[in-house]
Amino acid sequence: MLSPKNGKVFSQFYDAVRDESVLDKKTTILIGLAAAMTSGCGP
Repeated sequence: MLSPKNGKVFSQFYDAVRDESVLDKKTTILIGLAAAMTSGCGP
């Protein structure tokens, strides 16, 4: 679905977002929810 280059960039973004030392847990969950909704998943 993603090109190898885009897949690598997304993986880096995903890992950074999931790292709770950077963002608090609530923000991490909200970003994950937003990402899921933009890709067509419902809450």
